[in-house]
Amino acid sequence: MIKRLFAVLLLTLLTGGIMFLLVSNSRKPLDIKHGFNRTFNNNKVKLLASAIVPHILFVAGNSDSVIYFHSDSPSFITYADTGLHQLQTIPLPLDSVKAGMANGFSIYVHYPDAFVYAYNMARIFRYNIPAKRLTQTHTPGSYTGAVQISDSSFMLRYFTGNDTDQGFCLLNLYTATYHTNSLLTETDLSSSGNLLYDIHNAQCVYVRQFSNNILLFDTSLQQLTPAHTIDTFTQSRGEYISHNKTGSKDTLYKPKGDRMLINYLSQVYDGKLYVNSLLKADNETMATDQRETTIDVYEARSGQYLESFYVPLGNMKRLNSFRVMGKRLVVTYNDRISLYALP
Repeated sequence: MIKRLFAVLLLTLLTGGIMFLLVSNSRKPLDIKHGFNRTFNNNKVKLLASAIVPHILFVAGNSDSVIYFHSDSPSFITYADTGLHQLQTIPLPLDSVKAGMANGFSIYVHYPDAFVYAYNMARIFRYNIPAKRLTQTHTPGSYTGAVQISDSSFMLRYFTGNDTDQGFCLLNLYTATYHTNSLLTETDLSSSGNLLYDIHNAQCVYVRQFSNNILLFDTSLQQLTPAHTIDTFTQSRGEYISHNKTGSKDTLYKPKGDRMLINYLSQVYDGKLYVNSLLKADNETMATDQRETTIDVYEARSGQYLESFYVPLGNMKRLNSFRVMGKRLVVTYNDRISLYALP
């Protein structure tokens, strides 16, 4: 009897030890110190409204009274009032070309126009909503980001045609003419990021996703003083391998192994830069890191860090998109849209 009790006790201790090791190892990535702290003042957003959606949506633009969204299909856009009371759709006449977009697109709405950035097709489609008129402009090459500078001008992050080189160009939507600056050309594929326009300071902001570098340049493509996010990752840790596309001479590139995504989503509003960082600061807890995600706020002109606040993740690991609108924040999740009051 004593031997049996001893065996049960020993088995219990072994099981507890194994569980402890498993839990400890699962938390190790969150225990890593990244060498920076965040400043939290009033750090919680307040839920104002929420709406269930039948498919994933991404914020595509807004006016004072309407919020626009796009899905993973370029065939329509969705819109709602700022209280999210009723969602409606607007069809886009792009069925004949949507197969060529192959998930390589996004949509920006600046009423009365909806701009469809067809990255892989090297085109920008412009749809005038009230007139139901579709036009298109060819870009100088495939591109990975675009932002409207004026009624006729767009800044692009594009492939120059020289192997993997990427640069920025200012494109005239009516004439398809463009100009660029070779000093802003890069050969590193891991320098991907979010291209934004800061209308308050008339400058472009390029927030890199795999390092803490923020590139600032004006609309004449002259580089300004560089900035950085508050984390300590000064260089991307990604590598790429190449292979030939099946049935073609084209060369395709894909990441080699995992890359650490640092600055996920970004937006500029009213002279401030909002960056959704996926890194846990040294003064944050593991529990918070799993329930909420952080948005860091900077001065867009200088890159000076101001403060941070939390946004609920719900049952997701990452947000799909967000947009600051005055004192409110709209966030899209897999199954819903939520509107929050900013802290």
